[in-house]
Amino acid sequence: MDLATVLLLHKSSFIVGAICFFYVRWRSGSTPGLGVLALGFSLMAIASTLAGLDESLHMSSDARTFWSFSLGANGYGLMAVGLFGLSRRQNSLRDWWPLLLPIVLTLSATITPWYLNNGLRASVFNGSATILLALSGFVIARDFFRERLTARLGLSASIWVATSLSALVVVGFIFPDDAPLPPRYAFFLLIICHFAVALFVLVLVQERAEEKLIRLANTDMLTGIPNRQHFFNSLPKVLGAGDAFVLIDIDFFKRVNDMYGHDKGDVVLINVARTIAQSVPPSCAFGRLGGEEFSLFLRGQTQSSAFAVAEQIREAVNAVSLVFEGNQITPSVSAGVALWEAGLTEQNVQKRADQALYFAKDKGRNRVELFSSIGLTSSSPSLELRSARAG
Repeated sequence: MDLATVLLLHKSSFIVGAICFFYVRWRSGSTPGLGVLALGFSLMAIASTLAGLDESLHMSSDARTFWSFSLGANGYGLMAVGLFGLSRRQNSLRDWWPLLLPIVLTLSATITPWYLNNGLRASVFNGSATILLALSGFVIARDFFRERLTARLGLSASIWVATSLSALVVVGFIFPDDAPLPPRYAFFLLIICHFAVALFVLVLVQERAEEKLIRLANTDMLTGIPNRQHFFNSLPKVLGAGDAFVLIDIDFFKRVNDMYGHDKGDVVLINVARTIAQSVPPSCAFGRLGGEEFSLFLRGQTQSSAFAVAEQIREAVNAVSLVFEGNQITPSVSAGVALWEAGLTEQNVQKRADQALYFAKDKGRNRVELFSSIGLTSSSPSLELRSARAG
């Protein structure tokens, strides 16, 4: 393939990437990193265009070479900055340090025209690109453990391949007789990597948007905990021995709304929900069913262990202290616990937990009740005393 065609494909890869980044940023608002990525790809497209122009540009060959090198090097620097911001999901001044390398190279080229040596210029340019790409690939791969999206794997793989190809170009210019791949072939494959990087950046943005929609659909907007839909979708299709439901209800919640207003009632809901979320085992399913009612599903439980989980939640909520209009408010919850038994459906077990919850309410609130096969079993003596004081 001739040089003119390669340069055309080279700048086309950057132009396509820049247009896509600008468009997606415009459509998605202010996605971190996309604007900088678009700017970096634009600079590299201009640099590639300058490299393919002749004297008809009314610019000296030396000046054209300088600007092509400078814009291209800084374009790779902006590409690294953009990928840092995209990966971290935030724009930060501390992410701009990769620009130091291309800026230093540009300043050195203004002092001494070493860039006029084609081999040296190509080696320095691609060496700089290798370093910046390697840093970008490392950040994208590292952040996979904080955001496990499959597009990260494709993006980091594309960047690492581009890193290797840039390094091969350097090796090809320094050791032309011993290079494993001629520079022009490595350069052509690098063009494909640029397209791949642009593609996987767009896929990553799309995956994030889909994940956000799923999260919003499964999250209770007031409390930030899983909602009713997510809770029931998290339940197993078939229950077995050791499966337990715990229904939890805030005591005297209507009284708070009537006395202090619904905004203060929301404060109680949020604090109780967060307290419960911090108290439940990490392996359980938990969610707000609606109003002031919450539900918990546990596996591998006995009657005593399921009761202990509910009691731990009750005590944690009882330790919360809020102040409304100078009055101290200590919320409390009542809970009903039921375990699966042979022949019961999911609805049967939930109904038993609901019956146990109503019994806890009837017995004075701020207590836990366990449903057993022979009826309702009251809580322990120590809990009886606490409930009597709370009632």
